[in-house]
Amino acid sequence: MYPKFKVLIVDDEPDVVVALEEFLQMEGYEVYSTTSPIEALEMIKKQKYHIVLSDIMMPKMDGIEFLTQVKQYDALTQVIMMTGYSTMDTTMRCLEAGANDYVLKPFKNLSQLAEIIKLSEDKLKRWWDNMRGNFA
Repeated sequence: MYPKFKVLIVDDEPDVVVALEEFLQMEGYEVYSTTSPIEALEMIKKQKYHIVLSDIMMPKMDGIEFLTQVKQYDALTQVIMMTGYSTMDTTMRCLEAGANDYVLKPFKNLSQLAEIIKLSEDKLKRWWDNMRGNFA
């Protein structure tokens, strides 16, 4: 009924990317990753990703600029921002730019992150069900 959810991980720390990839694959997601937000935007233009996990502090393009561009390209993409350097200002800027959620690194446990991703997944399912109802 629903597609297998595609998750894109964008983080300039390769160790974080590998750990998240392994965990999310075990959780049943189709996982893609890159350490470059610029490469991630190119990937998004070629393929639909349902959920994007993005670091905020990255070289060449920060996560908030990346988030803004993702939302301009596909407003339905669920973007969850990750950071090790949280401030109230950063949190508010992410939410104002369209982030669906915000999580601190290092992760206390990955099951908490899985719950946050599941909330985004549930939101997409609700939207899809509502859209189907409009065309039935």
